Amino acid sequence: MRISKEPEVRRQEIIDTAMRVFSERGYEATTMKDIAREMKVASGLCYHYFPNKQELYETAVRQYARACTAGFVEIFRRTELSLDESLELLGNVWKTARTGGVFAYESFFHGKGNEIFHYQLDVAVIRELLPWVTAYLDALKARGEIGVPDTGAAARFVLYGQIGMVDDRSIPLEERIERIKELIVRTLA
Repeated sequence: MRISKEPEVRRQEIIDTAMRVFSERGYEATTMKDIAREMKVASGLCYHYFPNKQELYETAVRQYARACTAGFVEIFRRTELSLDESLELLGNVWKTARTGGVFAYESFFHGKGNEIFHYQLDVAVIRELLPWVTAYLDALKARGEIGVPDTGAAARFVLYGQIGMVDDRSIPLEERIERIKELIVRTLA
């Protein structure tokens, strides 16, 4: 018997299944047919929503980047916060996200041999955050709380510059957060 689902529900089901199969088998070894088989549907259904595996993957990355950054964006929207206040809240969001299931596809992006995919996620996350961080820095600059001449350049520098620290799991999370906060404060002074 055919089970009919709303298009957005079905689309999300395909994305979630694809990411699970990518985690289990690897991106390169997975085909659209594998994803359909896992869902117990005809492969044509997957192609109805996504023209190819790459488009499916890119959609999943963008969607996941939005989910991973949602808590951070909420803080950057609060342009009345001081830099110290926002950094404290951002650290708390990061800690909560690490333990609260926000990073649903973490096993794929942090899996051995998936470094290129993890880098793609880092870039997608930065693209999501950049306009918010820039606007927040604009507000800080307008209040005289930071002295950087170009808030857009400062936002890019801070976001891209912290990737190495964010991804360095050899350093405990609390210590990474404190180091990043210190470097951001010094950079924006």
